Amino acid sequence: MYEADQLLVSRMRAGDQRAFDEFFNVNAPRLLAFVSRRSTLDLASVEDVVQSSLIKAVGHLAGYRAEAALFTWLTEICFHELVDGHRKAERRPTHISLDDSATASQVAELRTPAHMQPEGRLEAASHSAEVMRVLGSLPKHYALALEAKYGDGLSVEAIANMLGMSTTATQSLLARARELFRERWNFSLVGAVDLPL
Repeated sequence: MYEADQLLVSRMRAGDQRAFDEFFNVNAPRLLAFVSRRSTLDLASVEDVVQSSLIKAVGHLAGYRAEAALFTWLTEICFHELVDGHRKAERRPTHISLDDSATASQVAELRTPAHMQPEGRLEAASHSAEVMRVLGSLPKHYALALEAKYGDGLSVEAIANMLGMSTTATQSLLARARELFRERWNFSLVGAVDLPL
């Protein structure tokens, strides 16, 4: 049972403004990192997903039963909002509209700004996508633990608290998760199309 999270939710349901402030200040940055690691959406769209998730969570506080950490509950909501965000992005046109007065050099500048290095960005995006693909192939509790440790920078103790486990069990879980991630990462490097379950 996550008593501190349950208390915070109870205070929010009672209308305590400081509880709402704490809720948003603690969770908004972590959800931004959570969505950013899973998405190629632009920053404004990522912020929209997080804002929508937090608003939806506040509207459904009665559904939080403290069976998992509040942040874990929020990531479930956020994941569904992220899927919706990707669907909306796919429906948006990808072309850039230019008026008739644009010159060829302006168009070229728009396509390839001088401060960007397309090859490096593409490689980084590809690497990030592959990391997310491998993480997504892991059991959910492994992926969550690895993201909390290496994405959010949480301590083993904080992860143990989040997962409702002892510190020793969490260290063991992280070791198994790292090993499975390493195996699947190496497997993906040899050009396999599908990862084994």
